[in-house]
Amino acid sequence: MFHSATLNRMVFLGFSLAATSIAFAATSPIGDSTSNTAIDAIPAIEDLASEWLDVSQLTQMPSLHNFHEMAACAPDLLRVNYIPGRRLFVYPVTTRWYEYYTVPVITLKINGQSYESKTCRWYPYQAVRRRSIDQLDVETTVRMVFEGPGILYRVQVANRSEKPQSIDLAIDVLEGTASNPKDISDLIVSCHSEDPPIEMAYAFVKPPEAVNSDESGVSASWKPTLAPGESIMLECVMAHTLEEPVEPASSASELALQWARDFDHVWQSTKTAWAQRWLDVFTPGNKHFSGNLPTLVTSDAKISDIYYRSILTLLVLHRTNLAMNNRVFITSGEREKGYVFYWDTSMWSKIFALLEPQGMKEQLRLFLQADPHGGFVFNMHTGKQGDGWYAANDMTMFRLVRSYLAVTGDRDFLMEKVGDRSVLQHMEKLALGWQELQRDKSIMLADYGENENLLECAPMYVHRVPSFNAANVWMMRIVADLHQQQGNLPRAKQLRRWADQIAEAVLTLYQPGDGVWNALHRDGSRVELRHCYDFVCIGKFITDDLAPQIKSEMVDFVQRELLTDKWMRAMSLNDKAAAISDRPDHGPMGAFDAWPALTADTMCELGAWQQAIDFVRSTQAVLYEGVYAQAREFYGPNRLQRDAPVRIALRGACMRECVGGGAFAEMILGALFGFEPKFGSDLHLRAADVDRGFEGRLTNVPFRGEMLDIRSGPSGVCVYPHAK
Repeated sequence: MFHSATLNRMVFLGFSLAATSIAFAATSPIGDSTSNTAIDAIPAIEDLASEWLDVSQLTQMPSLHNFHEMAACAPDLLRVNYIPGRRLFVYPVTTRWYEYYTVPVITLKINGQSYESKTCRWYPYQAVRRRSIDQLDVETTVRMVFEGPGILYRVQVANRSEKPQSIDLAIDVLEGTASNPKDISDLIVSCHSEDPPIEMAYAFVKPPEAVNSDESGVSASWKPTLAPGESIMLECVMAHTLEEPVEPASSASELALQWARDFDHVWQSTKTAWAQRWLDVFTPGNKHFSGNLPTLVTSDAKISDIYYRSILTLLVLHRTNLAMNNRVFITSGEREKGYVFYWDTSMWSKIFALLEPQGMKEQLRLFLQADPHGGFVFNMHTGKQGDGWYAANDMTMFRLVRSYLAVTGDRDFLMEKVGDRSVLQHMEKLALGWQELQRDKSIMLADYGENENLLECAPMYVHRVPSFNAANVWMMRIVADLHQQQGNLPRAKQLRRWADQIAEAVLTLYQPGDGVWNALHRDGSRVELRHCYDFVCIGKFITDDLAPQIKSEMVDFVQRELLTDKWMRAMSLNDKAAAISDRPDHGPMGAFDAWPALTADTMCELGAWQQAIDFVRSTQAVLYEGVYAQAREFYGPNRLQRDAPVRIALRGACMRECVGGGAFAEMILGALFGFEPKFGSDLHLRAADVDRGFEGRLTNVPFRGEMLDIRSGPSGVCVYPHAK
C-alpha cells in the first residue's frame, strides 16, 4: 500500500553521553548502503487509503475527521451525516448502518433518481464513493475543511458510452431555503438546526442552471450533454456557524461564498495540512506536538503497515478544540464531544508519553482527581467524569501515570501535589483500590462487580476475576519500588508482602492442563473463563510467578482456541457462555481491536516470540478498510471457521475508529524493539538477546532529553545514539 523501506544498516561508533541513563551498544551491525533513509520510510498520507471497498460487504461507511469533529458518509453517493459538538450515532444500534443525528444534508440525483454507492474508499483526509449508471461513471469525493466549520463536495460524472448523453443532475439541499433565488450566480442555500443551534449555508462553484424551491428544500440542477469520454465536475461547500456562541447566519453565508470562490485552494489545503500534521508526528521539534514518535525503517512491509496505521488511528482521533486541553486523543469520534475512556487510552500509554508528554501530563492531573471507582470516561470538553464504573479503572489510570514517568523521567511530577495527594500517593491509592473491593476479607481477591463493570457481554466474567487481581500485584510491586527509591523501606516491604499473597491467590484460579483461568463467584463457585483478557493480564502482570508449564499451556490455549488466519476471537467458541456473549469486541465472533496486539505482546512475554510475530503479521490483512476500529467481526457462512472473513463491526455499538488500535504501535515498540523503560532506572531493552524474527530500526526515539536509535535483528535489540 506504500513504498516500504529497506533496513538502513549504517555503521555508528558507540560512545557515551554525560548525564544520561542509557547504556549504548559499542558497535552496530554492518550491512549494505543501498537502503532508504528514515524519511522515505514514512508513508505518504494518500498511500494510507483503504482499498476500494464493496459497499454490500460493509457495516461502516467511510468517516471524515478534521481534528475538530467527525462526519460519516451515508451509503448513497453524496450524503454526509454531521452534527458538530454532539454525539453522532443513535441508539439502539441495528446490524447494518448506523442511524445518525445530523444537520440537514444534501443528496445527488441523476435523471431524477438518487442511488446507493457501489464502491467506496477511505482516506485520512477524504472519502470517495462510486457507481456506474446507464454507462455514466459517477464519482463523488468529500472532505471536511481542516480544523474548520464546513464540508467540501466534489461530483464528477463521465460518459463512457459511444454516444452523446444528455443528463439531468441535481443537488438537493434538504430543509434549505434559497436566500437569493433570482441571482443564481451567487446562490446561497441556508439551513437551520435547532439542536444544536447552528446556521448552515451551501454555495456552488459552478452556478446551477435552474433552482427550484418547495417545502422539502432547494434543488439546484444542471442539464449537460456529454460527448463520449467527456465529463462534468460539480463542486459545492457547506459552511456553518460555530456552536457557541451562535453567530449570525450571514457569517456562514459569507464563509460559504468565500470557500466556493477559492474552492481549489481550500480543497488542496485540506490535504496539505493533513499531510503536514502526519509528518509532525515523526518530526523532532515539530510545531504541533510536544514530542514525536519514532520512525520505523524496515523491509517488513506488513509490520510497517501495522505500525503506521496504528499511529494514524490516533491521529484521526486527535482533537485540538477541546476546552480542558487542546492536544487530546478522543476514544472514538461518534461519541459525545471530548470523551476519553481511561481503559482504551492506557493501551498505548508509551506512545502517548512519547508523542504528547505535555498534554498527557495535563490530562493526568485531571484523571488523578477523578474517582477511580466512579465513571469510566472523562470528558475533556466539560471536565466531568462520566457515569458507571469499569473494573479496569485502577489499573488503567495507574498505567498511564507509570508510562509517563518511565518515558519522561519526570521526577518532580512524582511528588507533585494533585488535589489532596502527591502523584506517588495517588499511585498507591490506585494500587490498593482492591482493598475497597474485598467483599470477604478472608480471601485476598477483589470483587470487580457485574457484567456492566467488566466485559459487558460475558455473563460469567464477573466477581473475583483473575485478570484485575493480577494487575493489583503488578501495581503494588511498582509502587514498592518507588517507595524503596524514596527510602521508605517498611512501606515497600508491606506492599510486596500483599502482592505476593494476591499472586498466590490468583494462581489458585488456574485450571491445570487447559491454559485457562477461573473466576471465583460470590457463591463460592469456580467458573471457567476461556477469554483472552486473562491471558493478556496474567501473562504480563505476574509473569515471574508463573511456572514454565503454565506459560506453555496458556500459549497453547490462545493458539488452539483464539487465533484465526487473520484475526482472533476474544472469547473461545468453547467458553460455556459463548452462545450468549455475542458482541464483536469481547465475545467469540470477533475481538476488540487492541486484543490481538496485547495478546501478541503477552505471547512474547511468555517466550513464544516467533508465533507472536507471525500472528501479528497475519492481522495486517484486516486493515483493508483503513485504520483500527473498536472491533472487528467475523461474518458470512464461514464465520465459525479459522479462515473466517473479517470486517469492521457495528453490532453492539462498535465505532468505526478507536484509539485502542494504538496498542499495535505500542506492541511494536515494546516487544519487537524491547522499549519498555522503567522509572528510576537505566534503559535496559526487554529480552535484548532474543531474535524476534524481525529486522528493523527505530530512529528518533525521544527518551529523557536524548534521541536514540534502536535496532532489532538476529542478535536481538540494541540502542544507539541517534545518527543525525
